[in-house]
Amino acid sequence: MPQGPSRRVPKALVRLLVLGLLFLAEFAVLEATLRWRGGTEASPEFQSLFTDDEQVGHRLRPNAQARYTTPEFSTDLTINAQGVRDDQDIGPKAPNERRVVVLGDSLVLSVQVPLAETFGKRLEARLNAAGGSEHWRVINAGIQGYSPVEEWLFYEHVASAFQPDVVLVVAFVGNDAIEAFDRESWIDADRPPELSTKDRARTQVVRFVRASMVMQYVRLRWDLLRARFASPVGVPERPLVSYAADPPQEVTHGLEVTRRAYGLVAKKAAADGARTGLVLMPARFQTDDADYGHLTEAVRAAGGELVRNASSERFATALAPLGLPMIDLQPVLAAQPDRVGLFFQRNVHLTARGHEVVAGALYDFMKTSGLTSPR
Repeated sequence: MPQGPSRRVPKALVRLLVLGLLFLAEFAVLEATLRWRGGTEASPEFQSLFTDDEQVGHRLRPNAQARYTTPEFSTDLTINAQGVRDDQDIGPKAPNERRVVVLGDSLVLSVQVPLAETFGKRLEARLNAAGGSEHWRVINAGIQGYSPVEEWLFYEHVASAFQPDVVLVVAFVGNDAIEAFDRESWIDADRPPELSTKDRARTQVVRFVRASMVMQYVRLRWDLLRARFASPVGVPERPLVSYAADPPQEVTHGLEVTRRAYGLVAKKAAADGARTGLVLMPARFQTDDADYGHLTEAVRAAGGELVRNASSERFATALAPLGLPMIDLQPVLAAQPDRVGLFFQRNVHLTARGHEVVAGALYDFMKTSGLTSPR
């Protein structure tokens, strides 16, 4: 009986299929190894803390819990029903209770240390230890990845309901200016932009990248490489443009957007019966000499000039017209005898000792600025 024509699979296609299967197998092994070791924000445990939000963009997922482990720390994290880091829910304020809401990004959220060791809880303990009939509660309203614009939206739509007496807005001078520049349109829209079909597809890709630890490593390396060659002022990483001797327009305009966002927070807080204070949080290299030396060489090699405290000074100048009490934490941290121990060396966030120093500085700031006085 005659046979039909042979349907052999081309050898080139077979080779491609084999290579593809080998790549997937190696990807799976590497992904599993990285997940087992932990230690990055791409870990499923860490990502489970967050949820999308139409009014803010993203926020902490109410009632989420996770244990986040890296080579430097291991922390149990609890998010309360209101979507902030706390092991107790926020109900109606008692007659003798006074509340401080602290807005900010990951430097405020502080997943690197237990809740009791954050500067917010240490500040709370100091305020209550001072005596008096009033009971103070400090609410950690920091969210990973927030810019001044998201901080305003979060206060407007969420945190103002916490009935604060004092609002402390913590500006991270390391990157807040350029992040505010990127999100300026959100202020007028009073929310993040609606996503187009193309943007939704891009969002799915971003979610895949964030869910994969391998892809997170690839993304981080690519961002560093792209920034090194794309920077207009000779700095190897985009956030460092805020410290450039001659910063680009995005920094100057980003500071204006930051002032606008914080002004909106202060206006809303005043309407809520609360006072507002501004806190300037420095980057690690502003207090760590070795870190500063490495970055200075990298910037010089890229053809730029790094001015160590330029961003802190620019923030102080830009925010001064608001007329709000303000503290720059850089001099406080730089005055400590062991500055290297104030920040973790791998993730550039405050250690427990760094939090203790900041808490003491904020306590003195609140007392001397009149933020603790009754209205």
